[in-house]
Amino acid sequence: MRPGLGLLAVAAVMLPTGLAGAAAPRWSAWLCRPGLKVNYCNTDLSTTVFTSTSESIVEIPDTKSPPVDCFYVYPTASQEQRGNADLRIQPAIEAPVFAQAARFSQVCRVFAPVYRQTTGYPGGNDDLAYADVLAAWHDYLAHDNHGRGVVLIGHSQGAFELERLLADKSAGVRRLLVSALLLGGDVQANAAGVSEGLPSCRSASQTGCIVAFSSWSRTPPADAGLQRVIVPSDHVLCVNPGALGGGSGPITPIFAWAVPEGLVPGAITPTPKTFWISFPDLYLARCVRQGQRSWLLISRIQHPNDPRPMVQPILDPQEGLHAADVNIALGNLIALVKTQSAAWAAKH
Repeated sequence: MRPGLGLLAVAAVMLPTGLAGAAAPRWSAWLCRPGLKVNYCNTDLSTTVFTSTSESIVEIPDTKSPPVDCFYVYPTASQEQRGNADLRIQPAIEAPVFAQAARFSQVCRVFAPVYRQTTGYPGGNDDLAYADVLAAWHDYLAHDNHGRGVVLIGHSQGAFELERLLADKSAGVRRLLVSALLLGGDVQANAAGVSEGLPSCRSASQTGCIVAFSSWSRTPPADAGLQRVIVPSDHVLCVNPGALGGGSGPITPIFAWAVPEGLVPGAITPTPKTFWISFPDLYLARCVRQGQRSWLLISRIQHPNDPRPMVQPILDPQEGLHAADVNIALGNLIALVKTQSAAWAAKH
């Protein structure tokens, strides 16, 4: 069931000292990890499903022994007025973990470390943030992995940190990689769609690949964020979770109604009886490429007198639907991880 909010003390700050299998110190700051007394990914997954004409509740049973693990890094969320956040668990970082990571517990054991992320205030040090993610990763490898496949999941700053992890040869990620979901992270790819030496995912059974996109409901402006490319021959990677092979496809949004990420809470009345709400057959998505830029264009499927709300941009105009990058296609992403996990397990 959903744990209560509040602060948890962190016993210690551990920095990385070696590779998996070495006498690495334990990383103490976790939001989600099997065996935690308070696990922020342990939530009732019952979902209110809204179609254009009906409403129903779907019960999602617990998955006792998922075949793979998910290592999740949350986006910029801390509201601390300093360059780097501390390691306290606060409501500001609990919210994205509930909204983005908890539902993946259907298909994987979820590990979500706290890290000293940069906050946007002056003096932030991304190397400090990455050192925490790397330390937590080494702790996971040394004490929890045991050769299991791993899905990396990150949004925004979390995607940036996991992209560094993929590029870090000391991390030992690739031999275990089921896939990497690097959402809203400005992932750069070459003409063949390869990023960090890894291909983009083009089928549900493909493993060792990357899914990346930034979602928009319109063409991004010229000064849009997450559309800047460093290498002239590269482009921003877009992989449509609704149509991995290309073209347009339906996506299934799943939102935590109390953490709307662009969905106005008041638009759902009366208050749903479940923590989760879903809107199947409401949106289509397709990747649009213009030169070096690309994005996931979200459009509404028109149904007569459809009362369901449209997700809205709630951040700067230069960021589009960035807040909803994960939830706008969460149903598809969970289904993809399930299929990829089975494919990875069959190979190993």
